[in-house]
Amino acid sequence: MNKKTHFGLVGLTVILITISSCQKDDTFNYVVDAPLQDYFDRFASAAAARGVLIDYESLRISGSLRIIAAAQVIGQCIHSDKEPNTVVIDRLYWTHATDLEKEFLVFHELGHCALHRGHTDHSNGQGDCISIMTSGTGICKVNYTASNRESLLDELFMP
Repeated sequence: MNKKTHFGLVGLTVILITISSCQKDDTFNYVVDAPLQDYFDRFASAAAARGVLIDYESLRISGSLRIIAAAQVIGQCIHSDKEPNTVVIDRLYWTHATDLEKEFLVFHELGHCALHRGHTDHSNGQGDCISIMTSGTGICKVNYTASNRESLLDELFMP
């Protein structure tokens, strides 16, 4: 191999490496902040009990606790190129919430990210929300308790 051919091959290799490094990275690292993991696991278990498979890695869903600066926003399902399907829970809310409040919020945001559910504010005769997917605007009253949890989960995962 002469010098000209050698430098041509080296140059071609450098170009190919440069081009491949500029391509979009399709790898996904499933990361859920430790305090949220139990709730992500509960959501997947509740879904499985109702015949719905939830695979966070294939759905590209992550979760994190952060300070949310927006007024009266305690959770979000972010859809962006940088953060596809990221459940974000307000850290300040989280420190004061009960277990059921945390579960309700995480399940609501996973309802958006994993199940592609929108908001619904339908209520029963007492004005209680009949879905975890309420908008939280006060049209119906959130009443998520141990006694109505199963019926609200049935509604969440219904086809």
